[in-house]
Amino acid sequence: MIYDLIVIGGGPGGYAAAAEASKKGLDTALIERDRLGGTCLQRGCVPTKAYLHAAYEGIDKTEMLNHKNEIVDTLTDGIAQMLRTAKVTVYQGNGMLMNTQPPFAVEVKLADDEIEEIQGHRILIATGSKPARIPVTGCDDPEVWTSDDLLHENGSKPFDSLVIIGGGVIGVEMACIYAKIGVAVTIVEAEKNCLPMMDKELSRSAEGLLRGMGVTLLTSTRLTGIAKNDHGFLVTAQKNGEQEIICDRVLLATGRRAQTSGLFAQGAEIAMERGTIVVDRDFQTNVKGIYAIGDVNGIYQLAHVAHAQGLAAVAHMRGRRVPVDTQLIPSCVYTTPEIASVGITQDEAKAHGTEIVVGKALTTQNARSMIENLGRGFIKLIFEKDTGILLGAQLFCGRATDFLGELTLAISLKLTGKQLLGTMRAHPTFYEAVGEAVEKALGKK
Repeated sequence: MIYDLIVIGGGPGGYAAAAEASKKGLDTALIERDRLGGTCLQRGCVPTKAYLHAAYEGIDKTEMLNHKNEIVDTLTDGIAQMLRTAKVTVYQGNGMLMNTQPPFAVEVKLADDEIEEIQGHRILIATGSKPARIPVTGCDDPEVWTSDDLLHENGSKPFDSLVIIGGGVIGVEMACIYAKIGVAVTIVEAEKNCLPMMDKELSRSAEGLLRGMGVTLLTSTRLTGIAKNDHGFLVTAQKNGEQEIICDRVLLATGRRAQTSGLFAQGAEIAMERGTIVVDRDFQTNVKGIYAIGDVNGIYQLAHVAHAQGLAAVAHMRGRRVPVDTQLIPSCVYTTPEIASVGITQDEAKAHGTEIVVGKALTTQNARSMIENLGRGFIKLIFEKDTGILLGAQLFCGRATDFLGELTLAISLKLTGKQLLGTMRAHPTFYEAVGEAVEKALGKK
């Protein structure tokens, strides 16, 4: 059978693109080797947030796992039903691209090891990424866990101490989970701060939060080795001399790399760079008719980015162009309080020579923050000085990840501070502090 579109990978980008294509009249097949939902649902975003919620509710490790599994199963079933409703044909197995001339052939190795070959006029690669193991002694030991391990059954096993290698989003969120349930957590981060890619004030706030939870932070510290010993593991690191940390478990949270293993048959390879698939602005590869979205193209490793790219790729297949603004991608860290950011930061504005006005509101006196005992937090808004247009927002407060949408839309629409003040905000809410931050920028407070 020849499909109009074959999607390889059933994560947030793949299943959304498949459903959209089918709804728009393209006969579509989707190939997924594991469970629908991809890393985000099965081994990433959703399980992490389920664990975080359970940890803050005081649930033990076993119940945390059960709570997570119930949520994941329900959402997985929902995706399957959505694809059935959209009339997408789903193949459970590994997909391998066999040629680079249309019609494209894809060999599917099914769960029972049988091989089925299907063909398509277009291919969308959405195979995502997998945890990266850095080239340091001991990091290739399977007993050194990645987030995949910790978010499955291993995460419910008893252990009293955990060393996390990497202080990015994954490392910080995992530290919050396990510190909250009483595990002694140490983060080893090579950069000067945790969350090094975020606004400096957000990074410092995250570090203060972690220290308040009892997490030991070793920043500007380079991992030199991991070895098993009688107590579990010996982690060695370098900062003004060698340091040794004994722990029960080690988590590698050192980033992710594109999942392309087994994706291309010999002679059917497409252009790649540094392990990721090269695409143009429409997410098309160097082979016309073959697209790649999400983590596998290496542009941004975020589920919502994959989703947006998938819809944009399908639009391009149908003769339309839907640009994805890579300057306006919201980023979230699900600590408590939450961390969220969109648009430019003060440092980025300075680097680009953009004159700005900053409005910052502390949430210490915000009624909802006080009710939920969240302590100190803030909302910081960056406006262009001459026009008053909102350029960026950085938040460290309750429900920051939810009401970041208002600010993302405001930046997209090039709204000014005066226009933002024209909107009434409910009380008591976390996001009413947005108005206070705007007033600070306009010199009204």
